[in-house]
Formats: sequence, C-alpha cells, structure tokens
Amino acid sequence: MPYFFPDQWFEFLAAKGIFWIFCALLASFLALFKGSDWFVEGAAGAAKKFGIPIVIIGVTIVSLGTTSPEATVSIMAAFAGKSGFALGNGIGSIICNTALIFGLGCTISKVPADRFIFKRQGMVKLFSCMGFVLLCYLLLIFDRHYISRLFGFILLGVLVWYIFASTKWAKEHHEAGIIDEQDINAKKPILILALIFFAGLILVIIASRVLIASATQICLRFGVPETVIAATVVAFGTSVPELATGMMGLIKGHKGILLGNIIGANILNIFVVIGGSVSVAGLKITPAFYYLHFPFFVLVVGLFTIASAVSKQYYSRLFGPVFLLIYIAYIAIQYLLGIN
Repeated sequence: MPYFFPDQWFEFLAAKGIFWIFCALLASFLALFKGSDWFVEGAAGAAKKFGIPIVIIGVTIVSLGTTSPEATVSIMAAFAGKSGFALGNGIGSIICNTALIFGLGCTISKVPADRFIFKRQGMVKLFSCMGFVLLCYLLLIFDRHYISRLFGFILLGVLVWYIFASTKWAKEHHEAGIIDEQDINAKKPILILALIFFAGLILVIIASRVLIASATQICLRFGVPETVIAATVVAFGTSVPELATGMMGLIKGHKGILLGNIIGANILNIFVVIGGSVSVAGLKITPAFYYLHFPFFVLVVGLFTIASAVSKQYYSRLFGPVFLLIYIAYIAIQYLLGIN
C-alpha cells in the first residue's frame, strides 16, 4: 500500500500546510465509513443467503479482511528494519481492538456473547497472546531482546492449523444461522454480494492508509516519537477497519460481527501480523514493551477473557467504560511520559 500512496505525497501535503493534512484525514474517515457499510452489507447478505451465523462470518472472512492493513504496515516496517514500528503496531492493534473497539461496542449496545466461539477461537486468542508475551519475558530473563525468524515461521505454521480448525468449528457451530430470502441484501446474486464485499474492503484499506499517513504527519509535526506513533496512531489507524465494521454492524443490527471480528482479528494479529513481521526480519524488543505495552496487553486480553467467561447471553455494558478507561490510560501514559 505505501507504494501506491507513498509517504512523500503526505509529506508534500504537510509542507503545504497542516490544513491539507486535516482535509486528507477527514476524507479518509468518510471513505472508511462508506467502505465499511459496503463491507458489512456484503457479509451480512451472504450470511442471510446461506444461513451462516454472522459471528462465524465475522471471526473468519471479515477478520481476515480487516487485518490486512496491520499485516501490510508491520511487514513493510520489518523489511525496512523498523522493529519497534512493526511490533508496536501488532501489539497496539490488539489493545485497540479489545479495549477501544470492544469497549465502545459494549458501551453503546448489548453485544451478544457466543460461548461456542469463546471456548474455541477465544481460547486460541488467549493462549496465543499470553504465550507470545511469556516468550518475550523469557528472552528478557536470558538477556535476549530479539525474536528470531524461526519463531515467526512457527507462528505462521500455527496459522495453517488455525485456518483448518476454524473451518471445522464453523460446521459445528450450535446456531445454524437464518436463511432469510426476504432480506434486501440476501435477494442479491452472490456475485453482486462478493463485489460489494470486496469493493468495501478495498475502500476501507485505501482509506486506512490515507488515515495512517495523515495522522503520522500530524504527530511528526508535534515531535511524537516513532514507537509511540506505531503503538497509538498507526495501531488505531490500522484498527479502524475493525472499528468501522463493528460499529456499522451494530447500527445495522448485525451485532455478531463485532465480537467475531475482534476475536478473529486479534488472533490474526499474532499469527499473521507479528508472525509475518518476525519471519521476514526478526524483531528487536525495546524496553518500553516490557514495562508498558506488554502489561497493558496482558491486562486487556485477561479482562476480555474474564468478561467472556462470566457473560451468558450478552456482555454487561459495565465492561464498556472499564475497557475505554484502560485504553485512555494506555494512550495518555505514552504521550505524557514521551515513551520511546
């Protein structure tokens, strides 16, 4: 994506004045919400047409599409030797997905809890996230601050297993889904639904790139460190597809998309985003990850697991403000302390 929309374009805009960068930022937000509208329309139409539970669509196809910006940004950063940028984006995106997007969803609506998904994909998320952090702290004990490429290939190998397992679990899901031939989107031919879905995905990815580059230029103008930009601005920017898709799902009544997309995207952030980044170049772990990013990462993943375990039909809306406060604290600490 940076090759089609190079940073030099946004540097040129910034040189012309901060006003033009804010215009690009606004345009990216408008495009994101239109793209996410198409994205959800295509996914929901396919679900109603074939009787597939919407949460299954969210945890597989939708999450794969919305994770592509994180994967692109982190792998390209790893190729360029920017370890802090690549790892910060991967970890920051999971924190953003769980604390900000899920927290916002719980605050404004009743998010359905799916225990079938929690006991399968939810456990994969828990063990993959905690296992990765445990590895990083074990490396610290042995005074090693570097993740070798071998571990990246292991993560990509586990990804293959996860894809096959998800396919099997989808067939075993306790809810068969609802075939609604009267649904306005389900009436459309599958080819049209696929075109709507992919058009929305492409628009979301392009808009995410414009948002990331514009926001990064704004931060650079105010002297924000690169690692902070990666873990906050870029992580938020690459998570905007999940945000836009989840919020649009809530608005249109397809609430299962939010939960499925968040769990699926977080798993893919470990296996694809971090795994892919590590496999191409290996990654150096800077001190800030040990005392800031990883502790918040463990906090939000652990709290999400507890929330999922105690919830029956719906997540309590009390979890929403708690997650949002955690995310605000995570962002504020970085900017107030100027962590590098």
